[in-house]
Amino acid sequence: MPEGESFWNPYRWVTVSREDVERDEPRYRHRLHGLSGRLWCELEALTPLLIGDGSREPKFVRHAAHNGPPYIPATSLKGVIRALAEVVGNAAVPFPKVRIDERHRLDNARQGSQLDISARTFGYLDGNHVFAGLIRFSNAEFVGCWPPKSRWCQYEVAVGQPKPAHSVFYPGTNRRKFYHHHPGAEKLVSPHPSIAQTVKVTPAPPGTRFRFTVDFENLRDEELALLLYCLILEEEATVDLGPAALGRHEEQDGTTLTGPLRHKLGGAKPHGAGSVRIVVTKQRILTDLAARYRGEIAEVVVREEEALAEDLADRTLSFRERTDTTMRELRAMLLYVADDPRWPIQYPTYEWFQKEPQRPLKPTI
Repeated sequence: MPEGESFWNPYRWVTVSREDVERDEPRYRHRLHGLSGRLWCELEALTPLLIGDGSREPKFVRHAAHNGPPYIPATSLKGVIRALAEVVGNAAVPFPKVRIDERHRLDNARQGSQLDISARTFGYLDGNHVFAGLIRFSNAEFVGCWPPKSRWCQYEVAVGQPKPAHSVFYPGTNRRKFYHHHPGAEKLVSPHPSIAQTVKVTPAPPGTRFRFTVDFENLRDEELALLLYCLILEEEATVDLGPAALGRHEEQDGTTLTGPLRHKLGGAKPHGAGSVRIVVTKQRILTDLAARYRGEIAEVVVREEEALAEDLADRTLSFRERTDTTMRELRAMLLYVADDPRWPIQYPTYEWFQKEPQRPLKPTI
């Protein structure tokens, strides 16, 4: 929240690592070494979900010229998972013209023929230097009957945001923006009556489900582990929120919250949209893809249910055990619990910015 206020700004800032970005040689597809396979995934909207179709009053993007069932483009899925992987894996951002700290600029993703973990896994493009990456997301296809029985409602949301030059709400280049969840929200929060810039949107209702796949080739163990962690996150994380983070006086107690971590995806996130749960339901891994070229039978390991849960837990353990500043602040923002005291969530009005231009936000934790 802004200091001295009772409401919470929709977003906070997660501090990125100050360690140097590590790089290694990428594993090209034609070498046929490393881990290859497929992940079958399901995504469920926990709050209204909007993947806009680009119209003046955005509706959920659909197949067949807007008349078919909705879907989530592969680029949207890959983008949200990659952005998380850059924070967790301490990697550079993939865009050349962004306001970012020097350590994580695009030109630091590559050194000679070596790439950082995000560029090796998701891909890299900078001028004439190109690496296609080793992961392919499918579109997430709607699960169920279309048209649906439940009504897709239209809501009014605010447009516009503080400018990056506003140092109070954009405090530095070594942090990344994450939005608060609105746990259990069945509809979007209306903008403040004084906000004139608004637009009407039609999100998918909570409970809407989609299915997608992720194919990967020649990944190292640490690259697959990062991908898996960023997909499934944590089902039980503990977050300690100090008095300052909660807007309390120092003599008052902080709060400890325990619950699952969930993603934020799509548009209208400040109004409560975009909280989703992603689960991996099936995994197929080939540990020696080149075996068939030697006249051998490649070993294929397929895991579901308990065997899958054990493998996912083992592969992501190193991330779940991390307690550095980045991971603690990230958990504080991705935590999805019904008794979260950080409420109500809303943007300050234009008049508030005019009167309180230098009132800072409270810390994340």
